[in-house]
Amino acid sequence: MSGHLNPYTNHTKADVQAQAMLLDNINEGVVVRCGNEVLFANSAIFRLLGAEPDDTSQLEKRMEEWIHPDDLQKINEMYDQRMAGKDVPTTYEFRLVRLDGSYIWVSSRAMRAQWAGEPCLVGYLNDITDEIEIRNKQKLSSDLFKNIFNITPEFMLLFSLTDNEVIDVNPAFLNIFGHRKDKVLGHRVSELGMWSEPTFFERFIEELKTTASLTDIPAALETRGGIIRHFRLFARRIDGVAEPLLLMTGRDVTDEMSHARELQRTRDAAELSNRTKSEFLANMSHELRTPLNAILGFSELIRDGVGGNALASKYPEYASDIHKSGTHLLSIINDILDLSKVEAGRLEAQISVLDPIPCLELCMRLVQQRAVAAQIMISSELDFQIMLKADERLLKQIGLNLLSNAVKFTDAGGKVSLTLAKTADGGACLSVEDTGIGMTAVEISVAKRPFGQVDSSLSRRHEGSGLGLPLVVAFVDKLGGTVSIESRPGVGTRVAVYFPANSVCHRTATLAESA
Repeated sequence: MSGHLNPYTNHTKADVQAQAMLLDNINEGVVVRCGNEVLFANSAIFRLLGAEPDDTSQLEKRMEEWIHPDDLQKINEMYDQRMAGKDVPTTYEFRLVRLDGSYIWVSSRAMRAQWAGEPCLVGYLNDITDEIEIRNKQKLSSDLFKNIFNITPEFMLLFSLTDNEVIDVNPAFLNIFGHRKDKVLGHRVSELGMWSEPTFFERFIEELKTTASLTDIPAALETRGGIIRHFRLFARRIDGVAEPLLLMTGRDVTDEMSHARELQRTRDAAELSNRTKSEFLANMSHELRTPLNAILGFSELIRDGVGGNALASKYPEYASDIHKSGTHLLSIINDILDLSKVEAGRLEAQISVLDPIPCLELCMRLVQQRAVAAQIMISSELDFQIMLKADERLLKQIGLNLLSNAVKFTDAGGKVSLTLAKTADGGACLSVEDTGIGMTAVEISVAKRPFGQVDSSLSRRHEGSGLGLPLVVAFVDKLGGTVSIESRPGVGTRVAVYFPANSVCHRTATLAESA
């Protein structure tokens, strides 16, 4: 190379001066070292050090003052080995200390030579600080990518776009799909058995031929154990390498989707509840006003003596109408209050062993007059041996609500029957069956839901709060039983209340315990 010293030539003083002048004019830094002494440094070296070109004091420094302390041992060892004729790298990198105390990275090419007849080392130095900084940033970026690649919970898959051969996968991929790494690398992506839809991967790759990346693509993938789970896929093409690569990542969103569906169901249920409650209040405004108007109207007639003595004979009839309207109004208010207790979780039950027969017979008597007036035949078949562990008030309301509903929704000439019988598992079944208008399966599910049973057309044709069945379901649940409803439109309805074996005892056993 022009300007380099010939290691096999003994140079005269004139030769050294000529060489020095030649080396001083090249842009590459040149330093001549003999032991720890600096014999020569060209102008480029002074610029690297941040010194003036004529600052010859730099030549008075020992070589160790030029080199960063952390690199000094390595440089000295290489110097000793080179001067001893051993085989050492020709090119290496180290840090050069500048006058202001900062340092720069340099690349050095070294060779043995003769300088003024003395064996020495000639080094050719180039500033590579910017290159080192770029290299360090690339290494940091590479290390960061490796860390993310290895610790992220999302699966990552790196493969060739040319032949779809897998280059690398992260631990999350192996865990999610249940593969060993040596069984994945070198295989085609289409052979991994992860695609629940066979044509999905081909369409995915075709899309990437027209775009550099794809984001948030939904996909159903077959994971460990053959379980299908839902993912969101992200992919980016990597160019600028020997062959185009594709980095694919996948985030498991199965649980998120389930949670979102559950939230939507909860939101829909809340909206439905609000709508049905609003409809309930709208219908109740009619149900409450009707008896109130009757009470106010008839009481005003009596108070003001309208019609004089001619109508005085009708006052007892007016008083009876007021009583009926007040009773009806009280029934509606009680239903509303009971349901409010149920929804607030404040419904209480005083459980004791009781004889259900007197309670059920009372319910029959209370609806008997209404059934006769509606020309409905009402009957009962009760097992007098059954004793229940229940709350008497709740049992009465269950029987009364079921019988009232049956009579209310059965046309003239129909039948209503009340039955209490043992069941095969040692429990008891209280049922009310009618030959009324009946319900469809959808209407049954609506009728059992609090407030959901309200139907505008039925509310107008059959007076009442319409809360009887939801209250029955709530009361039975409080007593530890279950409710079953069988119904067919135009045929009739059977509502059965099942009490478990631990809620049932028999009269003979109860009497024996008392004795």
